[in-house]
Amino acid sequence: MPNDSPAVSEPGAQVDRAPNETGDPQPGSSPHGTPAPHAAGGGEGATALRNGLKLATSLVLTWGVALVITFTLPKYLGPLSWGFYKYGFEYAATLAVFVGLGVDTYISREVAVRPKHASDFFGGIVAVRTLAMIPLVVYGWFHLEHKLPEERLAAALFGVTQVFIVLNQTFQQTLQAASRVGGLAIANVVAKILWGGGTFAAVMVKAPFWVLPLPMLASEALKAAFLYWAAREAVDLRLRLDLAATKTVLRVAFPFFIANAAVTLGSTIDVVVLRELVPEGSREVGWYSAAREIARLSALMSPVLSGVLVPMMSRAKHRSEEQFFAILRRGLEGVSVVSIPLTLMLALGADFVIGLALKSEFLPAAASLQWLAPTFVLAYFNVLLWIALMILDRSWTITIISFVGLALLPAFILLIVPVTRAIGPGGAGMGVAMALSARELVIAIVFFAFLGKRAIDRRSALAIMKSLGLCGVVVAVHLSLASLGPVRLLADMAVYGVLMLLIGVVRPRDIKDVLRMIKDRKKLQASG
Repeated sequence: MPNDSPAVSEPGAQVDRAPNETGDPQPGSSPHGTPAPHAAGGGEGATALRNGLKLATSLVLTWGVALVITFTLPKYLGPLSWGFYKYGFEYAATLAVFVGLGVDTYISREVAVRPKHASDFFGGIVAVRTLAMIPLVVYGWFHLEHKLPEERLAAALFGVTQVFIVLNQTFQQTLQAASRVGGLAIANVVAKILWGGGTFAAVMVKAPFWVLPLPMLASEALKAAFLYWAAREAVDLRLRLDLAATKTVLRVAFPFFIANAAVTLGSTIDVVVLRELVPEGSREVGWYSAAREIARLSALMSPVLSGVLVPMMSRAKHRSEEQFFAILRRGLEGVSVVSIPLTLMLALGADFVIGLALKSEFLPAAASLQWLAPTFVLAYFNVLLWIALMILDRSWTITIISFVGLALLPAFILLIVPVTRAIGPGGAGMGVAMALSARELVIAIVFFAFLGKRAIDRRSALAIMKSLGLCGVVVAVHLSLASLGPVRLLADMAVYGVLMLLIGVVRPRDIKDVLRMIKDRKKLQASG
C-alpha cells in the first residue's frame, strides 16, 4: 500500500551531516546567526501536539481504507496473483530507493529553520532524480526479462507509481519541517480514499490484473499535484535550477542517502529474496505478503513519531541535550507500553485474524504473521533511536548500522528458510519473518549501544521489562485456555489490562506527565 511516511515505515526519518560542514548556519538560527523565531518561542510543543493530532486523525481515516484493501485485494486475487502484485510493488520500491538521494533527510532539519531554503535546491534535485531513473529502468527491463508476465507488468506500473511516491515523500517532509501539516493530512486522506475506492471498484467489476495497480498510480499523481501547491504556500517553494546549491545539498545528504538506501532495501528485499528462493508460481510469496500487510497495520503510527518528534527533538537538542534525551526516554517508554500488548495480541490471534480477514487458502500465512508481529515493536524503537542519532549528527554511525542490518537480513533468510521450508506450506515465509525479527533485534541493540546510558532510565527500563513479563504471563494463560478457541483472546486482553494497571506499567499520572511535557517545554528537564 502507499506509504504515508517519510521513507521509514521502518525507520525512514533521516538527516544530513552537520550543516556547518558546508558553511551554513547551525539549525535553530537564522542565516545571520540569530535565533530563528520558532526555535526561540515557547509554543512549539503545542504546535507539535496539534500537528500530531492532525496527522493521527488522517492516519485513523486512511487506516480504515487501508484495512479494507488489505483484506479485500488478497481475497480477490488469491495467494498466487497476490504474490505477483506484491512482488511487483516491492521490486519497484527496491529500485526507487536509489532516487531518494537523502534529500528528505536534509529537509527535515534545514527547512525547519530556513523554510525558503527549499527553493534553492528543489529544482536541481528533481533534475538529478530524473537522470538517475534512466539506468534503473534499463536494469529492471533486462532483469525481469525471464520473470512471469504478471510480475513484469506489476513491476512496470508500480515503477511509475514509485516516481510519485518518492516525490510526495519530499513534499511531505517539507510540510512537516515547516509545521504546516493541515494540507498534508487532507492529501493523505483523499489520496487513500481514491486509491481504495478505485481498487475496490476494480474488484467489484472483476477487472483484469493489470488494472489493479492503476488506482494507486492515479492517487499518488494527484497527491503530488496537491502537495506541490501546499508546499508553495507553506515555504514559497519555487522550481529553479541552482547547480551549486544542489551539489552542496547532495554532498551533505550523501551519508544519509546511503543509510536510507540500506534501511529501505532492508524493508523491501524480503519479498524479493523470498521470490528467488521458491519455485516459479509458488504461493509462498502470496502467503507471506498477506501476513506482512496485516502486520504492517500495527505500524501505521510511525509517521506521527517521525513527523512530530523530529522537529520537536531537533529544537530541544539545540536548547540542551538533557531536554533532548528526556523526550527520547519518554518516547521509548510510551512506545513500549502501547506497542507491546498490541503486538502480543496480533501474534496470539494470528490464526484467527488470517481466518477472519482472508480466505482459508491463506491460513498458511498465520505462521508468518506470528513471527512478523514482534518486528514492529522493535521497528518503533528503531525509528526513535534512528531519529536520536540523526539529530546528534551521527550520520556515519547510522550508515554503518544500516548496512549491517541490510547485510544481516538476506544472511538470516538464507540460514533460516532452508530449515523452516521443511515445515510445509507457509514454512518459507515463516523463515523470512523470523529473519526480520532477528535483524530488527540486532539493530535495536546496536542503536542503544551507540546512544549510551542517557537513552534509557530506570523508569523506561522498568516499563519495558514489566511489559515483557506480562507477555509471558498472558502467553501462559493463552496456552492453558486452548480449549476455548478464539474466545480466549478476550481473556488474554483482560488479563493483560488488569495486570498492567496493578503493577503500574501505565499510570494516569504518567499520561499527565507526558501531556505536560509536550505542552510546556520548560518542564522537560524535570520530567526526565
